[in-house]
Amino acid sequence: MLARGKANAVLKKAQECGASGGTIFLGEGTAPSKLLDALGLNEVQKEILMISASRELSDNLHEVVNTEFSFSKRNKGIAFTIPFQQCKLNPDTRKQENASDNTNTATNFPYSCILTIVDKGRSKACIKAARAAGASGGTVVHGRGAGIPTDFYYPLVIEPQKDIVLIVTAKEKTLQIRERIFTELEIDKTGNGIIFTLPVSRATGLLDDTSEESKEVLT
Repeated sequence: MLARGKANAVLKKAQECGASGGTIFLGEGTAPSKLLDALGLNEVQKEILMISASRELSDNLHEVVNTEFSFSKRNKGIAFTIPFQQCKLNPDTRKQENASDNTNTATNFPYSCILTIVDKGRSKACIKAARAAGASGGTVVHGRGAGIPTDFYYPLVIEPQKDIVLIVTAKEKTLQIRERIFTELEIDKTGNGIIFTLPVSRATGLLDDTSEESKEVLT
């Protein structure tokens, strides 16, 4: 996640390192400033670049964004890795077998990515709740709902607009942030949204008071 207009340069460098390609999404970041909030200028234009990579390439790309694009400095960007377990299909039993180490459960990872999907316009309330629980901010991607429409006006079907809020945070803060969002946005009520968490094995650019870059802690 980085400033609007920067993703293509990062993708080009990633391809030089061996990445086959990537996908760029447009998003909005939030600047944690009371002055900017008062002026209505707290939304920052962002791009989100997603790259499928092996563990070796992922480690290499973290080093590249740190050295080439200064992600270790504030407001330059955040890179993080979400590990996916590979599955293979046994042709004899037709059952999926886990091809990766089963010990790598979500509890082994030092960071988390909290994703919240809510109706358009509720992302600010989501980020406000997250900040109250210790989050530094978040990034918003706009989308549309699919499947069963919430509104139907003959002969038009109106698909509901959605906001997707991404928050990357330390594992120790994950539960309190998630619970605060869940409670304040009343996610337990039908139609109010969905919240879920993905493990993050490494993050670069997620600054705190003690370090500038988190390192992978798995053995």
